Amino acid sequence: MILKKFEIPAGRPIPEDQRGYFGPSAELVRFKPAPVLPAEVVGRRIDEVCSNLGTYGMGGAGMFGLRLDAQWLVFALWSAAQWMIAEGRRVEDARYARDGAPPPWRSDLGDELSGRVLGRTIAALDVRRRSMDLSLDDGFAIRIDEDPATRPIWEGNQKPRKFGWRDDLRRAVFLCPTDEIWI
Repeated sequence: MILKKFEIPAGRPIPEDQRGYFGPSAELVRFKPAPVLPAEVVGRRIDEVCSNLGTYGMGGAGMFGLRLDAQWLVFALWSAAQWMIAEGRRVEDARYARDGAPPPWRSDLGDELSGRVLGRTIAALDVRRRSMDLSLDDGFAIRIDEDPATRPIWEGNQKPRKFGWRDDLRRAVFLCPTDEIWI
């Protein structure tokens, strides 16, 4: 659930006709991100929102990202937007179309979240071992709650997702120079 090994294109560019549709734009190099410090993002404006960062070439991990100028604030959880809550609604909810759950902020029906966060500035970021709070200058907040009851349900056992005993969300929130992140 928490993604830990990353590569980014930072080597020799690969021409489009040689990399194909799913290949990296340049030679990949190992990327070992440092956990983000609140001072690195507080006061910065959000220019873009993406809930499908991270690829292995044929699919994506669904990491959540906010572009702040030329950097991305990345939340490196598998299907991260499904873990996040804003004003009592999941940021993204795969169950919405199936069981009538409250409308998510992002779904196949549209993207209401972008309208709420684009152009806003980050007022506070508090990342803890099992939870996270991101507040914007207008009071809007995106959270990952400590309580697993607010998290997505595993399809297999039908129980809410939980962090493993070794997982630490503080290591999964970082700044990245690109949105092209290979896992």
